[in-house]
Amino acid sequence: MASTLLSTRLLTVAQQELVLNSGHGLVHYACLEIIDHEVSMIDISASHIIITSSNAITALKKIPRDLIQQVYCVGEKTAARVEDMGLKPAIVSSNSTQLAHAISQHHPTQEFLFLCGKDRREELPAILKKNNVLFKEIIVYESVMVPKSFDRKFAAVLMFSPRGVYAFAKANNAQPDNVICIGETTAQAAREIYKVVHVATKHTVENVIVTAIKVLNNDKK
Repeated sequence: MASTLLSTRLLTVAQQELVLNSGHGLVHYACLEIIDHEVSMIDISASHIIITSSNAITALKKIPRDLIQQVYCVGEKTAARVEDMGLKPAIVSSNSTQLAHAISQHHPTQEFLFLCGKDRREELPAILKKNNVLFKEIIVYESVMVPKSFDRKFAAVLMFSPRGVYAFAKANNAQPDNVICIGETTAQAAREIYKVVHVATKHTVENVIVTAIKVLNNDKK
């Protein structure tokens, strides 16, 4: 009997085929609804901009290009979307902790604008403050949990953010056989709740899927 994966975000057709062509089943849904906030240009006080989620891209696009000098971001997919805007990220890190350390080391005297979510984690601001790096935060989106319970146990659940972990756990008590996370920050949240947690080697949806397939194929051996 084929194992079934659950993705806590909606997948593209190509991503769905990646799962189905492996012989595994798939269920996918959006455990979070993203609501964009209005960004006032009066809040734009720095030309060096930090984004740790692709959810902040909408706000970034609203800032006039001549006001943006550099962008610093987390994740290859987010970096690709920044490049689609004609901007080359100055630093791309795999998680917010690494990004904060890189900024503190290479740009300690620069002032930054952090475009973040309402429920952003503390790692990046804490590290910047510790290293006396000046920055201003603007909340540009919020993620609202979409509770959905399942009356089955999945061989693997794919997680893409700490808040997504909490959203799924809030509605589902059963322990999945495996939890596959897009990065270490998400994995830290997952380990608070789940016993078997794996981390993708790259910060992309596709790599999360590939990691899950490898885990399930190994479990069958």
